[in-house]
Amino acid sequence: MFKNTIECSPAANYFAEHGTYTKYIEGTKEYFDFWDEQEKRCLEGYITPSGIPLTGYHYFYLNYFRIDRSVDKVVRGRKIKQREFLQPKFYDGDWEFFWLVDIARYGIDHKDYENLKKQGLNVDIHPNDLEGGKSLVVLKARRKGYSYKVASMFTRNYFFIARSKNFMLAEDKKYLQGDGIYQKFLDGMAFVDANTAFTQPRVVDKAASLEIKSGYKVVEEGTEIVKGKQSYVAGVSLKDNPDAARGKAGELVAFEEMGKFGGLKTAWDITAHTVHEGDEALGLMLAFGTGGTEGADFEGAEELFYNPHENHCLRINNKWDDGADGTWCGYFVPVYMNLPGFMDEDGNSDIQKATEYELKQREIKKKSKRSNSYSQHIAELPFNPREAVLTFDTNLLPTQELVEQKNYVEVNQTWRSGINGVIVNTEDGFKFKQSPDLKPVLKFPHTKQDDVKGCHIIYEAPVRINGHVPKGLYIACHDPYAHDETTNSASLGVTYIIKRTNEFSQSLNEAIVASYVGRPATQDEYNYNMFNLVEYYNAELGFENDRGDTIGYARRHKKLHLLAKQFEFSDKKELQGKTKRIYGMNMTKERKQQGEIYLRDWLLTPIEVLEDGRKKLILHTIHDPALLEELIKFNHKGNFDRVMALIVGQYHRQEVFNKKVKAIKEQKHNDFFNRFYK
Repeated sequence: MFKNTIECSPAANYFAEHGTYTKYIEGTKEYFDFWDEQEKRCLEGYITPSGIPLTGYHYFYLNYFRIDRSVDKVVRGRKIKQREFLQPKFYDGDWEFFWLVDIARYGIDHKDYENLKKQGLNVDIHPNDLEGGKSLVVLKARRKGYSYKVASMFTRNYFFIARSKNFMLAEDKKYLQGDGIYQKFLDGMAFVDANTAFTQPRVVDKAASLEIKSGYKVVEEGTEIVKGKQSYVAGVSLKDNPDAARGKAGELVAFEEMGKFGGLKTAWDITAHTVHEGDEALGLMLAFGTGGTEGADFEGAEELFYNPHENHCLRINNKWDDGADGTWCGYFVPVYMNLPGFMDEDGNSDIQKATEYELKQREIKKKSKRSNSYSQHIAELPFNPREAVLTFDTNLLPTQELVEQKNYVEVNQTWRSGINGVIVNTEDGFKFKQSPDLKPVLKFPHTKQDDVKGCHIIYEAPVRINGHVPKGLYIACHDPYAHDETTNSASLGVTYIIKRTNEFSQSLNEAIVASYVGRPATQDEYNYNMFNLVEYYNAELGFENDRGDTIGYARRHKKLHLLAKQFEFSDKKELQGKTKRIYGMNMTKERKQQGEIYLRDWLLTPIEVLEDGRKKLILHTIHDPALLEELIKFNHKGNFDRVMALIVGQYHRQEVFNKKVKAIKEQKHNDFFNRFYK
């Protein structure tokens, strides 16, 4: 709990009372000493008489910047809220943000870091990142005033860091101009020019191109020379052209509205090459924004937030997502922090009451007749990061349970439970060769730089009775990719082996026991590996038959007997079509929609009752983080190869539902179980 936070704004408080920042007469020593001390505080920080440490950015924001702030007014005898251009108030969440900015840029001594935690820093930073030289990504709830805070950082650099270059990047100019961050910077600069001794002449002031540079020109020996601070601030729109970020190396490079920044990841990578020299940072890259955006625009923001180390960002322990404690992410600002009406006079957030209020608002939104109103409300005003990145599309799948399982998988690294290797055809039949050097594709979405050759993953070896795998015990489901050409390189081939319920093996019934996800050099190579997996489990292959070369390959290599005949959809006449193909199925819009329902029900199917009475579901048997992420993100617009393979699998399960699994030779369950699972 912060106390006496009014002490954080000594200069602003004096200005509010007297209409000027100092009583000293301009030109006197006292006058210059005052402004020298204020500049030092704006650069190096300040500790209040009560012991609250402020960074330089935060001191400048509280004392020399202005924001539109709501205040109480009495109009015609009634109390109303009205906006006024005033000094900011101290908020506990702002204090934390500005300290994270400082630590990311400059680093911090471990002892000082521990002292900050005692004073109110409520996050755990990766120990290796305390040395600084990092960037920062902030995922936040809406209306937390970050455009003002970040605009103040540009204003501070403009007045105090000589020859600094500072860039505001946004996908569209509308996020820079009007009520955007660049206009907020201009307003802040105008206030400083009008009321302080920090005013700077401008050698460049281009409203059209959003550029300002401080300085003045003199002529010396007939040559025009620029002198002064020569600090530079520019707003840059990257609409449809992330490459415009190239060369934007600066003391501060901020990515505004990262949730609505379609080319964010590309622009971030381009900028990172100029801001970093190896492990050394020449400036601070800062991305911030809110959830609630549909489609691909948000993918870059999510990538930066959940993969901070890969993107040179400060790593913060994910204390917000359920089950994610122990994993690293960016900085998150939940709805209950700094919520107006739920803070005390010192700027401390009342988290409990703010949470209770937001829960009531959610109950109201649930009753809305507008499509996606509730989902959008949650994404824009989230309690945790996973809520902020929820898709708007009507995903029927149990996303909350899937998020918890993904967090469990990542924290406990249970993705290691699968054994990587390759299945080969030998004189003694198909054999699995373990190879830790082979890399599965465990990332979604993958990038062009990722190795997507893939490999076989075995979660449970095929059950054998008298040396043979019972026919019908396993089914295979496959989503092929269309071409070998790089134009479709984003698609992967996906094949899963699902074990059916049977009388003689009780583990992982109806669950995935093996997989092959990847895109090797040729389609024939994928098909070769896939059919080896299918034969290893003595399975029947269901697949989408409107692309790829599954049938052609099977015909050329005499494997047609492994293909499932075209599904009959006998229980759903509305799904029956006129397409007459011997093998596989084509995926119509109606079949995809019904398949999503089948998939949801399958994921929520109990597979075991645990000792504490909780039910272990099919989804709890999934340890592939990429598959879990696809299921969480699934919608009817994007490319979801793994999900589509599983939807095929659900139709395959429906098709063989009444076919009983039989062993080649009956054997008592206990004898078998003791033999193979002791």
